[in-house]
Amino acid sequence: MRFDNLDENTLDQIAPPEIKERARELIRNNQIHFGYRLPDRLQAVVWDEEPCVVEATIKQDQLSCICPCHQEVEGQICPHALALLLAWVTEPERFLNRGELKDRLRKYSKKDLVDIILDLADRVPEVRGVLKEEEQGLEEILESIDHIVEEVTDDSLDPEGAENKLRRAQAKADRLAQSGRLSEARSIYFYLLDNILGLEERLDHEPLFSQSLKEDLFEEYCQFIHEDRQLERDLVQQELEQLESHGAVSRGELDLSEVKQEVQGAS
Repeated sequence: MRFDNLDENTLDQIAPPEIKERARELIRNNQIHFGYRLPDRLQAVVWDEEPCVVEATIKQDQLSCICPCHQEVEGQICPHALALLLAWVTEPERFLNRGELKDRLRKYSKKDLVDIILDLADRVPEVRGVLKEEEQGLEEILESIDHIVEEVTDDSLDPEGAENKLRRAQAKADRLAQSGRLSEARSIYFYLLDNILGLEERLDHEPLFSQSLKEDLFEEYCQFIHEDRQLERDLVQQELEQLESHGAVSRGELDLSEVKQEVQGAS
């Protein structure tokens, strides 16, 4: 199964009538925003009293969905996830291809990107909200990750809620990278990866977090290493050695060989 093969008839078979009606209501009320398509998944924000970051993946012909709403009934899909899939089936052109978008944005100068952001801020209230947020520094972001890990360890925060908070820390790292602070952004990505893998091992709960989160963090971490022209190579080698100590790397779920060769070859 591929996302391109999905149709309304298929989706009708995976949800009861009340879920389908609620999903269609969300679409009618234009509550689906920020739709993205990646090679193996769809993502969007579904506004339903509060924003739900929803993700659908297809792996080995199996469709799975992640939503923080906790409305899923065993064996059934929640209305937010179904709304995401229905929006894709009915209006796929609304979903941006994130890979293509990144390639296109790399062609713009910093001034052009600033102009684009300011234009968006004039038209989209959510963008203005993000720009008004007080910028956090490296230490504050690392401390926020520590707090999330403590909450999961103490059972005061479930893994799905933790993943949403970790995604917000990831977004803050991305903003640092966009402002040219690649070293700090890479450090946050390493800290996220190291804590996520370590937490899964300490709690003997693998997987505790979604594979897509770990793969996203790993891919961007490697990309920051590749792009940073002032890379602190000794520090990065220590980071790589620390990541190698985790089972996910030794099992081959995350392959460090290529990035290790790059760092060692440029030493």
